[in-house]
Amino acid sequence: MKLDEIDWKLILQLQKDGRKTFKELGDTIGFTSLGAKKRVDKLLKKNLIHISALVNPNELDLRLAMILLEVESAEALRKIIKRYEECPRIINFFTTMGGFNLIALVMAEDQQTLESEAIEKCALRSGEGIRRSEFFPIGKVDNPSFLPLKTQTLTDKKDITPCGVHCKECLSFKQNNCVGCPSVSYYRGPLEW
Repeated sequence: MKLDEIDWKLILQLQKDGRKTFKELGDTIGFTSLGAKKRVDKLLKKNLIHISALVNPNELDLRLAMILLEVESAEALRKIIKRYEECPRIINFFTTMGGFNLIALVMAEDQQTLESEAIEKCALRSGEGIRRSEFFPIGKVDNPSFLPLKTQTLTDKKDITPCGVHCKECLSFKQNNCVGCPSVSYYRGPLEW
């Protein structure tokens, strides 16, 4: 589907403030509130936009990192993405066509947990099919400073992580060097529900 000027104006307004009323959106594009609603509904239905709340990791004092992975095959890449699709620490996956063919933007509550995330069993780098990896801690998120965190995993606490790791068995967790996965019942970090 090709977006027209009206669609782009709506998207711009919703990116500035996703809580704008249909009347406010309609006034911006010269439509009625019903006309603006129909346009937004069409964009949503065609899966061209998604309206949601983003979180400011700087204000929550979260630590971020980019993990670059060279995965040996397309099948292994799909398995890694599937294994970690519900992981609350992975903000986004990006597939690329370079030497590193998978990039992940990840978060942690503190420096020690970020370090554990780089080396322990739950680490992306320890996955099957990974040839090599690079880990780049991020200082601060700028422009925009808001990111989509996977907060749905904070509501239904389990005893095992979405990726299948038992944090209680992890040495970093036992030595209090990691707060555990936010999706487990014994999580010790600040992202409590």
